[in-house]
Amino acid sequence: MQAGSRKDPDNRAPLACTFQEPMIVPKHMQDGSMTVAEQLETINLSDDLLVQRPISISVHLAKEEKEMLVSLLKEFRDVFA
Repeated sequence: MQAGSRKDPDNRAPLACTFQEPMIVPKHMQDGSMTVAEQLETINLSDDLLVQRPISISVHLAKEEKEMLVSLLKEFRDVFA
């Protein structure tokens, strides 16, 4: 049998296997963390102006998406903030 190929479990025909050389990870990613730079807007989920319950959402949401998301977050504020 040739290197890089093997038979399937029923010994019917050799299956080709290809191997790729590992890629070198860029230095800024070697610690395993990635940072995503996204513009965020802080929303206060509290109805009381004296109490802050901040949460951040993307500034790139459409107006309708933002309204629906803020409504959902306020409805379940005990979970999210």
